[in-house]
Amino acid sequence: MRSEQLRYLEAAIRHGSLRKAAQEVGVGQPTLSQQIQRLEEDLNVILLIRRANGVLPSAEARILLPHIRQVLQANRALREEAGLINGLRSGSVRLGAVATASQILLPRVVPLYRNSFPNVRFSVWESGSQAVRDSVISGELDLGLVVGTDDPASSAGLTSTDLIFDEVLLCVSRHHPLAGKSTVSIDDLEGQPWVVSAHGYALRELVDRTFSPPAQDIVYETTTPHTSLLMVAAQVGIAMLPRHALRGYGADEIATPATEWDPPRLTVCLIRRTDTQPAPAARKLIHALREVSAEWSGK
Repeated sequence: MRSEQLRYLEAAIRHGSLRKAAQEVGVGQPTLSQQIQRLEEDLNVILLIRRANGVLPSAEARILLPHIRQVLQANRALREEAGLINGLRSGSVRLGAVATASQILLPRVVPLYRNSFPNVRFSVWESGSQAVRDSVISGELDLGLVVGTDDPASSAGLTSTDLIFDEVLLCVSRHHPLAGKSTVSIDDLEGQPWVVSAHGYALRELVDRTFSPPAQDIVYETTTPHTSLLMVAAQVGIAMLPRHALRGYGADEIATPATEWDPPRLTVCLIRRTDTQPAPAARKLIHALREVSAEWSGK
C-alpha cells in the first residue's frame, strides 16, 4: 500500500469520477484505476462501486475514508515540514469560508498569502457554516471560516478561534413605513414579508431563533447578502443583515432604523480538527488570518 494509491482513491471518491480524479492527480485514467484495484487487492476489500456514470465509495470505503484522509494529511505535513527547513517551497491548503468571511477577510488574506507563498497550492470553497464544518471534520478541508454557534454538537471534534465580530441590523427599503419610525419594536415586524438566508446558513439560524418569522411571511430565500440587499431595496421584504453587507451594491436604498432590541452579533470563527496538527502551509494561513482580522477589528 502506497500513499499515491490512497491519494488516487480519495480523489476518485471526492469527484465520483475516475476521469476527474486522474486529471487532478496528474496520471492517466488507466493507471489510476489499476492502482486503486491493487489497493483493493492489498486490503482485501472492494473500495469503489464502478457505474456507467461514475464511481461510488463502497460501505467499506466509507469506514476507511477518515483514516485515509488522516494518512494523507500526515504525509502532506511531513513533506511540508521537510520543505520548511529551507523555506516554505511547497504544500497545499484548502480553506472553506462563509460569505461574511469572504467579504471581510479574504480580499486581504488571499493576495497576501499567495504573494508570500507562491509555490503553495491554495484554494477556497465558499458555502454555509454547516457545510464548511462538515468538510473540515471529514478532512476535505484543512481549515474553515464559519459563523459561530452555541450548539456544542456542531463543534464536536473541532478547535475554534474567534476572529471578528459584526453587528446584525434590521434592513428595510428607504421607502418602507418602518424606515420613518424613531424606534422599531418586535411587534412592528408582525406580518412583514421577510428576505432570509437559506437553511444551513448561520444568519438564518439567528433570524429564526430571535424573530421566528412565520413560514408564510418568508417570501425570498437566498445564499448571499448581496441578493438580500437587492431584494430589500426593491421592497420585496425586510431582512437582518451584517453591517459590512451594507457596503454592497444597492445599499444606498437601504435604511437601518433604530430598534428596541440590541443588535445581535455574528462571530466569524476559524476552525480546524482537534485530532491533527495543521501542516506548515495551513499554519502560515492561520497567521495571515489572525493578522488581517486584528487589523479589521482595530478599525
